[in-house]
Amino acid sequence: MIEIILLGVLSLSSIYYVYFITRVGIGLLSLRSARPKNMTRKISVVVAARNEENNIGKCIQSLLKQTYPANSYEIIIVDDGSTDKTASIVKSFSERFANIHLLSFMFDAEQIIGRKPIALSKGIAQATGEIILTTDADCIVPPHWIEIMANHFEEGVVFVAGPVAERDSNTFFAKMEQLEFLGLITTAAGLIGSGRPIICNGANLAYRKDAFAAIDGFSAKSSSNDDESLMNKMVHKKIGRVVFAPEADAVVTTSSSNTITTFLRQRIRWANKRGHYEDKSILFMLVGLYIFFASMLLTMVLLFHEPQFIRPFTAAFGGKILVDYFTLRSGARLFRQRMPIFHFLIAEFLHVPYIVIAAAIGQIASMRWKGRSIRR
Repeated sequence: MIEIILLGVLSLSSIYYVYFITRVGIGLLSLRSARPKNMTRKISVVVAARNEENNIGKCIQSLLKQTYPANSYEIIIVDDGSTDKTASIVKSFSERFANIHLLSFMFDAEQIIGRKPIALSKGIAQATGEIILTTDADCIVPPHWIEIMANHFEEGVVFVAGPVAERDSNTFFAKMEQLEFLGLITTAAGLIGSGRPIICNGANLAYRKDAFAAIDGFSAKSSSNDDESLMNKMVHKKIGRVVFAPEADAVVTTSSSNTITTFLRQRIRWANKRGHYEDKSILFMLVGLYIFFASMLLTMVLLFHEPQFIRPFTAAFGGKILVDYFTLRSGARLFRQRMPIFHFLIAEFLHVPYIVIAAAIGQIASMRWKGRSIRR
């Protein structure tokens, strides 16, 4: 009886997974590049930084090399209680460049929730631009980044998500991680293209300041009020349209985790933030996907004792590989990324247990980030 139920769940959830990923692939085809516009609207780039002395200088340098007119954008670096030289490095830039501003605020020992949304909110409050762009302090932005992201703000558009990629590395694990990251960004792009925004990456985002204010921005009550929650609130409250910038010249790069431990901690932290959606249908969609991965893992384990599961497992896993491959290949071509077939096949075998374990731990574990506790 249990075997029949499992096979039924696996069959139905497999159909749903294929539908979901196919929808992502179709959504990628709907993405459109922005048309060039007059580069006069004021832009504010807001970056939250904590203990980033090894990265913040390179980030600022990339922001200074933009094709967008220097007198039309400002850079606000919010130092979130750093204990290293982050603030002094930013200050040295601000003394040389008029459009760079340092905003510092001290860490409250009683404040145990995630601080990045609070840091961004303080920067946005000081911003003079009509459009806010955000990236992370350990990222490098391409020269056309501001120009491309700003050009996507046509009438009715309030939120623009952009592509992010991990920088090339020669290690086997880093290549696997880059592929997994490509999958996340491809999924985010395809869902937005299909008209169902669910996920995005805070390393490459833009939104209208008045739209941010219209939904009361980030909440200081929970670390779950992050960039994804911001996007979903705008969609749920029908503030305006959400689009994705598919241009390869808008790809923001970030460093890889380098170690399995760091990678898992980051992904568990991301999973820890999810599950707080005003649109509850999103939660049902994610639960449906998790059921697919959980049933796949359980079937995989049972193969050692129940040989009759080989055919249904092979069919489900084969279908997953096919839809994943063609969709991921489309994303790789769109963002000019590499997708080695060998690494893809290895990643497919690791994908199922990784998703099940990381998502489960993320829902129950208390997290720490840069010496601070993060509460859900």
